[in-house]
Amino acid sequence: LIGNPLGHSLSPLIHRRIMEISGIDGSYEMHDIPATELPHLIPRLMNELDGFNCTIPHKTALLHYMGSLDESARLCGAVNTVFRNRGYNTDTEGFKSAGIDLRVKNVLLLGAGGSAHMMAAVCLEAGAESIEINARSPESAAKLSAHLSATFPKAATRVTTSSGAPATTSADVILNATPLGMWPKVYGLPCDPDILTPGAVVFDPVYNPTPSRLVLNARKRGVRAIGGLRMLLRQGIEAQRIWNPGLAFDIAAIEAEVLPEMLRELYKSFPIKILLTGFMGSGKSTVGKLLANKLGIAFADIDVEIERLARRHIPEIFAERGEQGFRKLETAVAESALRRGGSAVLAAGGGFPCREENRNLVRETNTLVLHLDAPFEILWSRISHDTSRPLARERGQTEELYNTRASLYSDFCDYVFDASLPPTELAETIARLTTDME
Repeated sequence: LIGNPLGHSLSPLIHRRIMEISGIDGSYEMHDIPATELPHLIPRLMNELDGFNCTIPHKTALLHYMGSLDESARLCGAVNTVFRNRGYNTDTEGFKSAGIDLRVKNVLLLGAGGSAHMMAAVCLEAGAESIEINARSPESAAKLSAHLSATFPKAATRVTTSSGAPATTSADVILNATPLGMWPKVYGLPCDPDILTPGAVVFDPVYNPTPSRLVLNARKRGVRAIGGLRMLLRQGIEAQRIWNPGLAFDIAAIEAEVLPEMLRELYKSFPIKILLTGFMGSGKSTVGKLLANKLGIAFADIDVEIERLARRHIPEIFAERGEQGFRKLETAVAESALRRGGSAVLAAGGGFPCREENRNLVRETNTLVLHLDAPFEILWSRISHDTSRPLARERGQTEELYNTRASLYSDFCDYVFDASLPPTELAETIARLTTDME
């Protein structure tokens, strides 16, 4: 793999495992190559290697060094895979693996960079009815539109451009081609979540984190949403297919083994926090421990951390400092946990999302918020005899508190889970969401 700068990449893991599973004797290495060295190194690489991949910022520059171009590279205007002096773009096959029906569909494309170019080309090939290119820069959107018109002169697809976040859309398919929501700024969204309505399909190539906040928010609203982890693996399989013509690849077997390994590597190399919120009795601590164990990452209970730091049980802290004193301590402990290195599942107290300081803290950190929700009757049956809960003394007041917090929980979270499920089943459901593409 060549690029500059490369940093940490999943590509070596992906290709090593594909080769091991498929019985290929080969090696895969990374080489950080600045643009000034391309004229000297590209001819040598094409002469010495069976093949290689290319990533930013060389995908476009590589076009000029190829002896020939596959149709995928020509239509996308970029090369990411080379074999025998021929340039290919395997991102197209990775995108197609999402299985989105694009024929006669209205597409909203968010962004106008390289990813937008690739996805727009696939949409035009598939016969989309219209593509609206929405980008912050009107100039970039217009440039991409002009390029598509020149590349696909006979396409019947209507291509328009717009700038500024769309407030509404009639799109059947929404494609993210921006880096918003990508680690380390995972809280970003490329569009207003209110435009994510049932009946549409959302695709987000962002795989770090998996799932992205866009995917979670779309699913929260009943929208079919697909993330980018499988696309990353499938474009790697396609590259290996190009380099090893005639060899059959068991895609299902490769995905079953490699996708979980990719996810574990992401948690290890790109720390993220999964914050569980919900009303008292929703099982945040129990489920959090089970979930962390399944994902192979750390777990921390913010209430337990508070008691450890204060050397007091929570009812004692409420008695000595009042609720406001407890909330200040809660924010301080949560900030330490959220900013601490390493990926982790965190269980927050039921009142945590109620403070604006806490909501802002989540927005500033690499944190995805999952809400564990259940009817009040179920939660009350779990907490009514628990004397360690200062805010659950009387049913009427507790139910009023539950109702007051309900909309806040819903607005604050990225996804909602049914907390009436048994803890083991709920933890399994959440863990499955992190690797399932849909």
